[in-house]
Amino acid sequence: MSINSKKRRDSKKAKAKRGSTTLLPPALYQLNRFRKDYIKNWGVNSKGHLDQGHYTWMADRLNGYPRTLEIGCGVGYSTLALLKQGHTVVCVEENPHCIAATQRLVAENGYSVAVIAREKPESLDENAYRLIYNEIDNVPQADCLLIEGDALNDPKLESWLEQQPKFDAVACWLLGTHNARGHNIAVNLASMPTAREHRIFVQNNVYEVADRVLRSGGILTVIDRAETPATEDKVTKLIDHHREQASVTSLVVKAVDHTPHIESEAKGAMRMLFTPAEDTQFDLTSENLPTMSLCSTTSVKP
Repeated sequence: MSINSKKRRDSKKAKAKRGSTTLLPPALYQLNRFRKDYIKNWGVNSKGHLDQGHYTWMADRLNGYPRTLEIGCGVGYSTLALLKQGHTVVCVEENPHCIAATQRLVAENGYSVAVIAREKPESLDENAYRLIYNEIDNVPQADCLLIEGDALNDPKLESWLEQQPKFDAVACWLLGTHNARGHNIAVNLASMPTAREHRIFVQNNVYEVADRVLRSGGILTVIDRAETPATEDKVTKLIDHHREQASVTSLVVKAVDHTPHIESEAKGAMRMLFTPAEDTQFDLTSENLPTMSLCSTTSVKP
């Protein structure tokens, strides 16, 4: 699915759907609508991951690394899994609707949670916007701290993270984004025309941030949907991909693991498209697509 939604179409739809009492500019109206659509659809997919035990499996990758920085929270299942295993969590999330859902879920399960709202959306024209983020100060103590921020382009957030006590772990799991993301001027659509490229660019930045905020011996885990690494050659390709991402850092890619993944067929679920690597040949029109898994790659800070 492209993150650069058809701008003219979106603008017309926004104009048609805005009520007379709605004061939001078109670009910000679209941003809010697509953010809501994202959490509604991802809520269906994430329930499928929950039913398959994926969140417990993901949190298990971080056993023994209690202070965790999480990149993105979705509807909160991954955050809750970490808290249940004894972690304290600082989570960075761009979508305020995801933050609200995670806050409710965490609080309902008896954990203390605090939210730092720091976003100010600004309309640039009918289709383009930018997000301005305030400085972070007066941070409350909580089991879980949810911070409005951008894992791709948020210098104030990165500076704040670097000033905090070092983290034991960074979790970058199942990254996704809403369809208005491509209208953010911080996103270079020439380099990131689809969700796949966007995900890779965010992961690249997460590697660099992790290198600066992890303690010695701390770990970064990146988990994504991918072809099952069932052979030594496929494991090597996966490791080589992450070694390339880590090449500008001191992180050392150490291990690959995977667990079976069945895509949700429930009504409203996002349809995840298989995008093979550039050097991989598949007949995507056939019924013989490769088996998919959730693949975990762990890197260690020396």
